[in-house]
Amino acid sequence: MCKVLIFSCISAVMLMTAAYGAPLPTEKVHLLRALIKDLKFLEKSKDKIHLDLYTPNERQECSWRTLQCYLTEMGTLENEIEDEDIDNLQNIKKNLQSLMDLIPPGTGCKICEANDKKEFPAFHQELSNFLISMLK
Repeated sequence: MCKVLIFSCISAVMLMTAAYGAPLPTEKVHLLRALIKDLKFLEKSKDKIHLDLYTPNERQECSWRTLQCYLTEMGTLENEIEDEDIDNLQNIKKNLQSLMDLIPPGTGCKICEANDKKEFPAFHQELSNFLISMLK
């Protein structure tokens, strides 16, 4: 009788998790919020950066590959960014890497170079939107 009750409770929790989505781990939420905040600091440099960057357009099923692409493209920004923004860029890169460590790699996702290149303001907006969507 006790085993049936325990099994029923576990089943109910599993169904609720499937229906409502599992809550995000605290570390992941912290990283996402830090990334979004640091990206806002880079926003003031949008008009000064004249680079076309690969901009992923895939969503949650390819989160790891998408983050990897954004991380790679952030590396190309280092030569274009002003000295005052370099710390924010370093934080973004560090937090993107930490976030990738929390997400399993997806399969069947396209490589970074298969994405369209967009100017920095569009790249910045897409990355911000992607991170915000990961908070939901």
